[in-house]
Amino acid sequence: MNLLSRNRWLIVAICHYVTLFIFSEINYHIAFTGIYILITGMLLTSSSLILSPTQGALSLVPVAFNIDSRIPLPFGSSLIILVGLHFAIALFKSQIQRETDDLAIVTALFANILVHLAYTLFSRAYLGTNGIDPLLISVNAISSSLVVALLYTLYSRSIVDILGILGIHVHQESRHKR
Repeated sequence: MNLLSRNRWLIVAICHYVTLFIFSEINYHIAFTGIYILITGMLLTSSSLILSPTQGALSLVPVAFNIDSRIPLPFGSSLIILVGLHFAIALFKSQIQRETDDLAIVTALFANILVHLAYTLFSRAYLGTNGIDPLLISVNAISSSLVVALLYTLYSRSIVDILGILGIHVHQESRHKR
């Protein structure tokens, strides 16, 4: 079990991949509307709040490479964005005394908007401004934020439950460290 506990980032990364697959299918089926639901802030925040900073970064590396393979931006831009925001959230987490679900949802929403903004700025810098529609970007950001706000608590509790089934009790370990 010790090996599994040390490699919990791999379990979280697998959960992230399953979630990315589900939302890729959802985005495929709603593509005719022009809406794209970006859930990266939810994945980022759950890794940052559930795992240690190093393990959280490790769980985000495969996610970033998966996202990088789908977007026409320079390879590695998602890795820089996600890992940079992850360490910012980990620093924020170390400064607060008590984590609440509301604070986690606000952090996930803020991270999702920052990721949306970063992708928009990267695409503007590398692809030009021809295909950038401010109304469509706003609709995508709002719809993504609604999905993240509705699903974040369920998603993070599901990850904690999956880790608990495998014998890794995240909340008890964090109490022992304090």
